[in-house]
Amino acid sequence: MADSKPEVVYRWDLDKTYLQTEFSTVRGLLRAAVEGAHLKQAIPGVRALLRGLSQSHETRVVVVSGSPTWIRARLEKMFQLHGIRCDRLVLKDFGAALKRGRFAAIKSQVPYKLLAHLETRLWLQGRGEAVGEICFGDDAELDALIYCLYSDVCSGRIGGPRLARILQTCGAYDDEIASVLGRLPLLGRDDPVRRIFIHLEGNSPPARFGAYRGRVLATFNALQIAVNLGDAGLCEDAVVLAVAESLVKEARADAQDLAGTLEDAVRRGLCRPAYAVHVANNLLPRSAAFAVGFTKPFAARVVERLAGHAGDAPRPLLEPLPYEQLFEAEQAFAQARKLARQTAKHIPGLSEFLSPPHDD
Repeated sequence: MADSKPEVVYRWDLDKTYLQTEFSTVRGLLRAAVEGAHLKQAIPGVRALLRGLSQSHETRVVVVSGSPTWIRARLEKMFQLHGIRCDRLVLKDFGAALKRGRFAAIKSQVPYKLLAHLETRLWLQGRGEAVGEICFGDDAELDALIYCLYSDVCSGRIGGPRLARILQTCGAYDDEIASVLGRLPLLGRDDPVRRIFIHLEGNSPPARFGAYRGRVLATFNALQIAVNLGDAGLCEDAVVLAVAESLVKEARADAQDLAGTLEDAVRRGLCRPAYAVHVANNLLPRSAAFAVGFTKPFAARVVERLAGHAGDAPRPLLEPLPYEQLFEAEQAFAQARKLARQTAKHIPGLSEFLSPPHDD
C-alpha cells in the first residue's frame, strides 16, 4: 500500500463488473464457493485496466460487492494473482441475513451497498484520503441508481427524510434505514463521484440509462472506459494499449471489433473524435491489434468513418433524481428481461433476436 495520499479512489463492484460470475442461481453460488482463486475469470480487459490505472496514479481501490463473505479468502488471493492491490473489500454477510429470517435482504442491494459505500467513504475520510472517486458497476443489478444516490447523499443534495422514503421504497428494513441515516452527520458534505461507468454485461441498450440524466456512462467493454479516461487525461496511452491487447487475447477481438468500439464511443460522446483518431492512428497499429488486422491502411479507413460519428458528450445534471420511480422502472426492466429470457428458451431464434450483436 502506498504511503502518500492518493490522487483518486477507484470504487468497484465485483460480479459482472470485474469478474465473470453468476450469483443469481444456487448453482452459481455453489460454484463460487468452491472455485479456486486461479480459476476466477476477469471480464476481458478490466484486469489490465485496473492494474494500469493503479500503477500510473497514487490510488486507493475499494471493492463493494454483493458476493458472500465466505469467499473472501479466495477473492483476496485472486487479486494477489491478478496483480491488483485491493485496499478495502466489503462483502455481504448472507449468514447474518439468514439467521434473522431476512431472505429478501440476500437479494436486496440498495440499502446494503449504500451503507457500505458510505462506510468506506468514512474510512477514507478518517485516513485523510477523501479524494475524488471513479465508480465502476454493471447493468445486472442497481449499480447506476446506487452510485447516483451515493453521490447525492454525500453532497447533501438529499437529506435524511427524503433518503428514508427512498430506502423504504427499495425495501430496506427499519434498522437498515437507521444505520444509513446515522452516517449522514459524519460525512464531509462534498460530492466524491467524478464518473460512473456501467458495464453493459446484460446487453442493455445504452438508452436505458438516459433516465440518469447524463450521470452514468454506459460502456460495452473496458476499452470504452479507457478511451473515456484517456481523453480526459486520466489514463495514459500505455493503459489504453494494454486494455486493447487484452481484448484481442482474452475476447478474441479483431480489427472490426476494435473499430466498432471506437466508433460507438465517439457516436455516444464517450470520447472526442480527435482522441479516437489518436488511438486508431498511433496506438492500435503498434499493438497486438496489428496481428488481427488493425494495420495502418485499416486505421486510415477507421479515421474516415470516425469523422461522421461525432456525438455530444453527456452533460450530467447534478440534481436529485426521482429515485422511487427509477427503482420501480429498474425492477420492471429486470422482470421483463427475465421473462423474455425464459420465453426465449422455448422459441427458436428468439434468444439471438433479444441479444443482437453490437459494435464492440
